[in-house]
Amino acid sequence: MEEGAAKVEDIGTPIKGGEAFFLGRDVISELKARAPFYLSDWSDGNHRKVFAAITYMFFCSIAPAITFAAWLDHKTEREFGVVEVLLSSTLAGGIFAVLGGQPLIIVGVTGPVSIFSITVYEIADTLDLEFLPWMAWISFWSMLMHTTLALTNSCSLISLVTRFSCETFGFLIAIIYIVNAIVDVTTFFKDDTIDAALLQLAITFGSFWLCMKLSSFRNTSIFNTLARDIITDYAVPIAMFIFAAVPFLPKFEDIPIQMLDVPDSFQTTSGRPWLVDWGATPGWACFAAILPGFVLTVLFFFDHNVSSLLSQQNNYNLKKPSAFNYDFMVVGFTILVCGILGIPPTNGLIPQAPLHVRSLAEIEIVEEDGVKTEVWRKVHEQRVSGLGQSLAIGVMLFPLLLKNIIGNIPLAVLDGLFLFLGFASFPGNQFYDRLLLNIQGEDRETQNVYLTVNPPVPRNRIRAFTGVQFSLWSIIFGVTQFPPTAITFPIFIAVLVPLRLYVFPKYFTEEELAALDSEAEVHPSNEEGDEEIPEGSGLDKQKYGLADSKSCAEIQLIAKQNGKHINFDEL
Repeated sequence: MEEGAAKVEDIGTPIKGGEAFFLGRDVISELKARAPFYLSDWSDGNHRKVFAAITYMFFCSIAPAITFAAWLDHKTEREFGVVEVLLSSTLAGGIFAVLGGQPLIIVGVTGPVSIFSITVYEIADTLDLEFLPWMAWISFWSMLMHTTLALTNSCSLISLVTRFSCETFGFLIAIIYIVNAIVDVTTFFKDDTIDAALLQLAITFGSFWLCMKLSSFRNTSIFNTLARDIITDYAVPIAMFIFAAVPFLPKFEDIPIQMLDVPDSFQTTSGRPWLVDWGATPGWACFAAILPGFVLTVLFFFDHNVSSLLSQQNNYNLKKPSAFNYDFMVVGFTILVCGILGIPPTNGLIPQAPLHVRSLAEIEIVEEDGVKTEVWRKVHEQRVSGLGQSLAIGVMLFPLLLKNIIGNIPLAVLDGLFLFLGFASFPGNQFYDRLLLNIQGEDRETQNVYLTVNPPVPRNRIRAFTGVQFSLWSIIFGVTQFPPTAITFPIFIAVLVPLRLYVFPKYFTEEELAALDSEAEVHPSNEEGDEEIPEGSGLDKQKYGLADSKSCAEIQLIAKQNGKHINFDEL
């Protein structure tokens, strides 16, 4: 690897004997390492792959952004809506593309951030506080905490996170998506006529079914490889377009259904002024905002740094340096900007961020001993594509496009995408695989490490490990369903890390933990011979550009691979 190339070990420099600690040590060293590449970050953007990546990432980012916007609009009573979410993605994305240390990372509004924002709204309503001013104070305190963590070189702690914590988190978010989609569908039958409710039910499950089918289209033998790749990559926008058109068919145009609510012009969803009135929050609440500010910081420390790790894996062969601590400080700055404007905070997106890197890569398929592997020859590292996709999202805020395109998307389509978000997160999640072991036939079991290691982990030990994990997951899920405690769910996720590192080894052997909380295996290619497609690996999830919740097997890969080549699509 060439000098300056990003390496996993560069996530903060460990203090060695005789080396002095000082605030901002890693931030300063990251800036010094990254500064010489700033001009080339722009000049290197003149390439066809860069312009193709702008279009691809626009579609990968706009669909989940609109989906979360509809959810926030409903749950926060229009305090956060489509305009706020799209503006947040545009503004924060643009800032990060220009100022970020690693501009290949795509930032935006995520599912966990949406859950956090909804919970803050419910707490503010209970405490009789104005939501947006209190959210602004939360953003202020979180910005200070982000800056403190960055200046104390703390981002290296993310390397302690294992598959266990990530998959529990991913399964939690997936179930929340599914539950919310089902709840929304039931409201159609309460609020609309039976014809409208049935039409929306058909649109919801139709869009869900089509997303699932098209996202795995790469595995079929229809058309050539390029056509299959295109259909798979654009599965979500294709499904959205088809089922958004259903209500406009002559047979259904007289049936009124619920559409995405957007303003007629570029203004806030609720019609409020753009700048938040910080003085509307009483003194005690300004300081009470420290607690949710801490929770938001924990969430972003986990979520953003994972996104950053996945965008800079060793086998990607990146040539320009990383900047984990500095980037986390930039994220803190964007949080404050979002708080001032009353828009949702953003952080690194998964899988969009690693997908962005992949879209810019020159990849060669090398076959050795009958096994195909990917060799990343070059990644076009620059800032143009990140800025371009952010500006493209911003274009959708023009009134003509906002009202006539975004405003004509049925809510039922977005409910279908929520179902897709949830169910598409299960493949590759070994926690989910282990939950199914007791009801699956042996010929249908996903051959994960704990079943293929010699000797395999005993079934009773697998059930014990899974039972503990499910119990912990149930507690956290219960926390999210109880408004007074829901805001603390990121802290419960964070507590899983020391539990796994220090408590589990007392009850499970090292060999059992190595198999049950291990890095992913490398599988042989499928019989089609086109790509390496391990059964149950969740390959498609990395491609269709929507699934925000994640299994995070990747963390273990990054923490333990020690230079070993891992095919990203097999995670």
